[in-house]
Amino acid sequence: MLLWAADAAAQAPYFQGKTIRLIVGYPAGSAHDIWARIIAPHLTKQIPGNPATVVQIMPGAGSMTATNYIAGVTKPDGLTVGVINAELFFEQHLKREAVQFAWPTLR
Repeated sequence: MLLWAADAAAQAPYFQGKTIRLIVGYPAGSAHDIWARIIAPHLTKQIPGNPATVVQIMPGAGSMTATNYIAGVTKPDGLTVGVINAELFFEQHLKREAVQFAWPTLR
């Protein structure tokens, strides 16, 4: 058991040398953008491996554009975080044509 624990401690953190993107579904300078820019440096400090963080602005349709991008284009590898509108949950249930994601499976 102790040998197994020693191997686990020797592994490099998953996020080491990687970049985490915070995709903001609102315009630059909005409260959501400011929030993401305040949080980004703290993610770098708190996540093992000290990954770089980048805030990417992707406004449109009340953050629908960003949400569809996150659900349809990005890989589910933990390197993309969405700052989106929680009301999009209802848009899915109203079966809006623009919704290209399933809320329970949104990563």
